[in-house]
Amino acid sequence: MVIQNKNVGTHSVCPYHLNFNFMKKKYLLQLAQDLVLTAILLSLFGYHLYEEITHEWLGLVFFALIISHLSLNTWWLKKTFSGSYNSYRILQSAVNFATFLLFLTACISGIMLSKHLLVEMLFHSTTDLMRKIHMTSTHWLQILVGVHLGLHWKPIANLFANGYRLDLEHWLARRLIPACWLIIAAYGIFVFVQRELLPYLLLQVDFAYFNYDEPQAVFYFDFLAILIALAYSTRFLVWFFLFRKKDVKS
Repeated sequence: MVIQNKNVGTHSVCPYHLNFNFMKKKYLLQLAQDLVLTAILLSLFGYHLYEEITHEWLGLVFFALIISHLSLNTWWLKKTFSGSYNSYRILQSAVNFATFLLFLTACISGIMLSKHLLVEMLFHSTTDLMRKIHMTSTHWLQILVGVHLGLHWKPIANLFANGYRLDLEHWLARRLIPACWLIIAAYGIFVFVQRELLPYLLLQVDFAYFNYDEPQAVFYFDFLAILIALAYSTRFLVWFFLFRKKDVKS
């Protein structure tokens, strides 16, 4: 492609370079959006840390950002029914669809439980069953979001490395940083057990228990650690069961 400028002269611009820059900006936008989504998801779990109406506003923002997230990934939806499926692609597709269904369940049940912004909706319902569905779907959503992040761990790491010009072969990247992730993941598993979150996943909790004296920083770090534990465990298990033999052969 040739661009003529009267002041500068004639020079060539590689279309692949332009496309690369465009894709890089798009991925950076997606990454920033996903970081905001993660922050809002953690905030939504802190239901007791702020006013109820704030929780509902955050839920609506979360809904809007999910729609934006899907619009930026329409290429994946278009390729869903094309090409061959290996084990990794089957797993990835199953996790994506399950995450989307849980998102819909959490949002619809949240809208029906609304006490402030959407209380006039015709299908408004505050029954114990609806509350239990909302609690269960949101906790399962956290699990699937962690798994989803784990499936994209390497691309996200590569994007950070390219954006900040980090050397992934440096000993810090190969030893120290993974050790830090491992420590946080171990703490996340401990927190998951200590906070007794498993009953929430099994529809065994009718009313959530909140510790109103707990510092916000501790609460959010604990749930972030759980998310990291899920993501890092997924990354390891996917490598161990799907890619380990390939890495050994290479």
